[in-house]
Amino acid sequence: MERRPWGYTWRSSTAFIIVCITTALFAESFLYGFIVPILPYILEDRAQVDPADTQRLTYLVLTLYGGVAVISGIIIGQLADRARSRKLPLIVGLVIAFVGTFVLATATGLTGIFIGRLLQAIGGTAAWVVGFATLRDTIEAENIGKTFGLVNSFVGAGSLSGPAVAGILLELAGYWVTWGTVLIIIILDIIMRVVMIENPRKKRDQHRTPEGPAAEREEATENSALLPEFSQQPQDHAPSSLSFYCTILSQPRVIVGLLSYTTYSSLAASYNTTIPIHVRSSFSWGSLETGLIFAALQAPNLLLSPMCGWLRDQMGTRVPTAVGFILLAPLLWLLGAADQPQFPWSAHGRVMYIVAIIIIGCVQNLLASVGTIEITCAVDQLESKNPGIFGPNGGYSRAYSLSNVSFTMGFLVGPLLSGSLVNVFGYYIMNSVFASICVVLSVLALAFLQGKSSVRGQKQQRGESAPEV
Repeated sequence: MERRPWGYTWRSSTAFIIVCITTALFAESFLYGFIVPILPYILEDRAQVDPADTQRLTYLVLTLYGGVAVISGIIIGQLADRARSRKLPLIVGLVIAFVGTFVLATATGLTGIFIGRLLQAIGGTAAWVVGFATLRDTIEAENIGKTFGLVNSFVGAGSLSGPAVAGILLELAGYWVTWGTVLIIIILDIIMRVVMIENPRKKRDQHRTPEGPAAEREEATENSALLPEFSQQPQDHAPSSLSFYCTILSQPRVIVGLLSYTTYSSLAASYNTTIPIHVRSSFSWGSLETGLIFAALQAPNLLLSPMCGWLRDQMGTRVPTAVGFILLAPLLWLLGAADQPQFPWSAHGRVMYIVAIIIIGCVQNLLASVGTIEITCAVDQLESKNPGIFGPNGGYSRAYSLSNVSFTMGFLVGPLLSGSLVNVFGYYIMNSVFASICVVLSVLALAFLQGKSSVRGQKQQRGESAPEV
């Protein structure tokens, strides 16, 4: 029998794989916002841009990430589903993110800035798409909500800490120490990915099946963990890309789940676009108060996201998502109405605004991962009814590319819609419109979402036991 590689037990354990993928997604979310406080310095001091153009170029650089992620996500998902090993695409994605970060840090012109941000977007998207696919290959259906909830906590921590760490380091330690910190984080992430050995559910099932062919029970080797393997099975069993997307998008639950996910990210992006300007003009709050507002908005995610993930495991996504949207509707309206003089609480507008922000930070956790979970469960259901319908390697990477596209679209739609509404109608009307959208999505969630894989139930009906983690 072939000897197992060093540390095989812990390197291939579910816990270590979850830690590796969570770290990768934390680094991606950390990197996404890390540039925000540094970008004006890069544009004006290193690229010698006219300060009058800083706002316009900042918007272009930040939105470039979302546009590239939308396009590259579909391609990455298609390629990743052709590779048997998820490990090499993860490493390649992180290497691309490292190169993009290095190019951006050393850039002294606009060309280098845009190329660096483009590479960051491709690398970050690869980490996101392949990372979630690796998680789904590793965990069981009944643990999706808890695992994704835990991941979202660290993603939120990355989003919250990225800009803060960058701003503090730039002020106290200087430009190169600031960038050196994030480069070290990516290098450590790559090392973890090299150490990790994949242990997908299918492989574990094969190891537990004594009747299976010897080839299926063969132990993983150091080379098999590090080198990509492509499917040698006949490809006539795998549907075309168009067929895959038509099949998935014909599921109403998927459409509503992705639409809910886009709305969730659109709301998050709209906060970044509108809150700093609104609190400055309405309450005369400066950067410190604005930073605390965003901390109050993000901090509940660290504690409540795993709890909400457990709730989704027990109930599915239908009720939590519907409740989340219906609770957000009056809160968003209150956010816009807090400083309106026609309401009796206008004298206490600051307090009302802070209270609304804190509760929104709590409630929005009910919506996290809804698109990812719905599309996961849809693929599970289709695969259980028609094994191999999406080819020998499944369709999870392509599914998560759709989830990533829907989430990223929010970063494009949110600022565009909120900015346009604020400019034309004002902050109050903008929040009222978003509140109305939440009411509609609450109804759609009750009608179409499920968010609980039927695979386990179908196996129990056939007399099979559900697999254990």
